[in-house]
Amino acid sequence: MRPSIFILIALLLSCFQVLTSQDVYTVSNGELLFQFPDTQIDGQDVSDQMRFTMFFNYGQNWHLDFNNTAGIFTGIAVRNVGFIYDEDQPLQKTIRRSYTLGVPLALKIGSFKHHFYLFGGGEYELLFHYKAKRWYSHEREGTKIKDSEWFSNKTNRFVPSVFAGIQFPGGINLKLKYYLDDFLNTGYVGRDLGIDNVSFARYTKQEMFYFSVSWQFRTDKIRKYLPPATREEIAQK
Repeated sequence: MRPSIFILIALLLSCFQVLTSQDVYTVSNGELLFQFPDTQIDGQDVSDQMRFTMFFNYGQNWHLDFNNTAGIFTGIAVRNVGFIYDEDQPLQKTIRRSYTLGVPLALKIGSFKHHFYLFGGGEYELLFHYKAKRWYSHEREGTKIKDSEWFSNKTNRFVPSVFAGIQFPGGINLKLKYYLDDFLNTGYVGRDLGIDNVSFARYTKQEMFYFSVSWQFRTDKIRKYLPPATREEIAQK
């Protein structure tokens, strides 16, 4: 048994040396999300609208570069994700969204020296704060009803997704992301936006993807983006 233990230790040490010899660094970002849903209620298409959010979408990724052309990254991100739709009977506008906590894993290929590469991967997101709003425009004109819940059972707890994008020199990042599961929990039956005994099984189709624009910067090199006077003040501390 002892030779096997020594071999295992040697392998672990060699793997550790390989990892520490690579370039590992953190990258921060803030995203602008352009969200596009495709929703059906009781089998009928509703009037979906693009939803734009800039608050609060923030991520911190850890990059591991195997060499100048191939690498991976993972991290953690908080996003404001959801959809907007109109119904005709009665005429009403509804927004449903949730703050999510996501963990991505992606492969990237390109020229890291020039900060230019393609990337693609998957992500799991925890939906932890749900909020819904509804406006009526007929007999209840001007009326707004809203729900807000932590870890609500009106949404699925976890939602997987896939994404792909491109990183440009200078920090601009473009990404497309598609969700592989429903946003709402179609098994929910209960009170919703002031109405009792609502069944979310009515949402017979929920598809959502978004296009995002973000600025990515290496956290350890954030000083170079600051004004010269600020950099000097930080250096003196």
